Amino acid sequence: HFSPKCKHCRSFQPKWEQAVAALDDVQFGEINCAQNEQLCDTHNVEAWPTVSVFKHGQQQKRLLVGDQTKEALLQYIAETAQRPAVAVLGAGNFTEHAGKGVWLVKHYSPFCPHCRHMAPHWAKAADEAAAELGEAGVLLGEVNCIDNRRLCEDNFVDGYPTVNLFVDGRFVEEMLVKYEFAPMKEYMLKLPGRVKSGELAAKKAVPVVANDNRDWDDAADAADKAQESGPAEKLEADGARDAEPKSEVSKANEPKSEVSKANEPKPAETKANEPKAEVSKADGEPKQPEESYNPDGEVITLTKENFAERTASGPWFIKFYAPWCPHCQHLAPEWTRLGASARGRINIGEVNCDEAGQLCAAQNVQGYPTLRMLWAGESAVYKGPRELDNMLSFVDSMLAQPRAISDAEQLQTLQEQSDVVFVFHGDAGGATARAVTAAMRKMFLAGRLGIVKDAGVAQALLGAKVAAPALAAIKDRRVVTYAGALSDADALREWLYAERFPLLPEFTRENADSLFYDSDYLVLGIMATDQGRESLDATREHVRDAAMQYQQWADKQGASPAAVRFAWIDGSKWTSYVNSVFRVPAAEWPAVVIVRPSEDQFFTHDIRGKKIEVSAMSVFLAVRAAVDGRLRAQSTRSIFVRAAKVVAQAVVHVWSLFFGSLIRAAVSLAVLALLVYAGLRRASGTRSRRSSFTLVKAD
Repeated sequence: HFSPKCKHCRSFQPKWEQAVAALDDVQFGEINCAQNEQLCDTHNVEAWPTVSVFKHGQQQKRLLVGDQTKEALLQYIAETAQRPAVAVLGAGNFTEHAGKGVWLVKHYSPFCPHCRHMAPHWAKAADEAAAELGEAGVLLGEVNCIDNRRLCEDNFVDGYPTVNLFVDGRFVEEMLVKYEFAPMKEYMLKLPGRVKSGELAAKKAVPVVANDNRDWDDAADAADKAQESGPAEKLEADGARDAEPKSEVSKANEPKSEVSKANEPKPAETKANEPKAEVSKADGEPKQPEESYNPDGEVITLTKENFAERTASGPWFIKFYAPWCPHCQHLAPEWTRLGASARGRINIGEVNCDEAGQLCAAQNVQGYPTLRMLWAGESAVYKGPRELDNMLSFVDSMLAQPRAISDAEQLQTLQEQSDVVFVFHGDAGGATARAVTAAMRKMFLAGRLGIVKDAGVAQALLGAKVAAPALAAIKDRRVVTYAGALSDADALREWLYAERFPLLPEFTRENADSLFYDSDYLVLGIMATDQGRESLDATREHVRDAAMQYQQWADKQGASPAAVRFAWIDGSKWTSYVNSVFRVPAAEWPAVVIVRPSEDQFFTHDIRGKKIEVSAMSVFLAVRAAVDGRLRAQSTRSIFVRAAKVVAQAVVHVWSLFFGSLIRAAVSLAVLALLVYAGLRRASGTRSRRSSFTLVKAD
């Protein structure tokens, strides 16, 4: 902390720069207190210069004040930071460094969310165990497996993160504890005693056991899986088909992202058909062999010639753009950075819509840039901030993995992240679980899936005894069990579509397309959050009750409840949209609108011609009347488009009388009618049918 006018700061500056150059494992920063007085006050700076150390986001109490010597500065940093040297290891220096002595090495991927979660715990544990480790000669290192994939395979790394112990370059064991501060520190503090006793020097490498606590990154390859897993035991009377194998060791709760294990070398002591555990015991996630996407960290140019072929497999995040678009130009460098940051995680592509207009139209691109995630025909549009961190968070959320559930607390944690969660009861390593999870991943729903192996736990969580394998959705305080065959991919997909939303989700930019175009009818409760929480909750409850009544009625009638969706929209955020599309002014809120997207129609009045009353029964009856065709519809199309259709129809009628042949006249006037329609449509600025409900882009 300094001031440019402070003479002591100017005298201290060269010594500060020497310390910066001398220490590679400490990050340095400077704050100009003349420009940031409030920040310096927050940091308890009372004189210039003042040096302060921050660890794990927390400022340390001890400060170094005044024009100090270089030696005093270095001593202060050493005593206050207390950070051991964590060597950055790679293919070029691993043998040189880890070939001698005792090394505890973390193997990780910078894209793995579990690795990012582990990082501060690892750093804090290393800090607090530094003195004991240093005295015993135990060294710490870390390897980026994205940059050193072959080295990680040679080090028996079968998932991210993995921490292995090496003695004189020889793999001894994996650190099998929960990857959090306390258990990792406890493990580290035991190492000096084990070194002193000679245990580690005499210890032979333990058999490599596939960890059951990792993130998985692609659909299963059955042949490789069978070869890796060995024979599975059978469950007893609870109905599950493939018992979870028991490994020799049990890692507590730590998830990992799995890496490819093709041709992985094994220690001589590895057991011949050792079973591999497939589900973590607590917060872990099921395992699946990895196929590496975007191996080069580059943005792939997609064209109308290669789009279908390239996007036929794996997940893609694609930018649809026009070269002249200023927002596209601004996004371009961030998109390039995204390609590099998402290496090994997801394919990144881009389509120039000036050169591939038909392709962009087929992808329903209605503005530039449009960012869309695709996988096996499923898509999700990203409408958040176009910054690297935000886009990476979107990728992480959409590609999140299922997790093992062993108690109600873990299920509660999953429910806190989503209004609707899915529970699979059975063996996560079985073919059925893999098929269900693969289907859900391609629908970007796998992050909502919990896998329960124990029959008793499943019964307690689902409220009824279920025979494995079974799948259920938990939403709106009720359990919806899938009654079809889990092997029927089409039926499963349809059920997942129907159950992926709660009865009454909030209408947002992220789910707008799905709500509109996955529904025959969408019932929107328009609410004003600025009218008070009590009014908002009461209105939502009315619409939610109407949704429940309609679903119960539809179930009895044998109709698909997926045909009608319910949602609420915050009119305070969407004032212009609600007023311009549905013509419902703020003075009339709360209100209910029934939308029929396929026909660009909406309904605001009941069968009596009065505004739909915001009550459960009124909304329920209005929805039934709309579905039965007994309500008068309004159009979202502009008056110009409707007038064009009327004019075209009139001209066709007159022309047919003149020629005496309606068929010939229709053919003759088809081009004319289209031209008139297109001209008026262009003048009105109206887009295609699907775009009538498209959200107005802030750009």
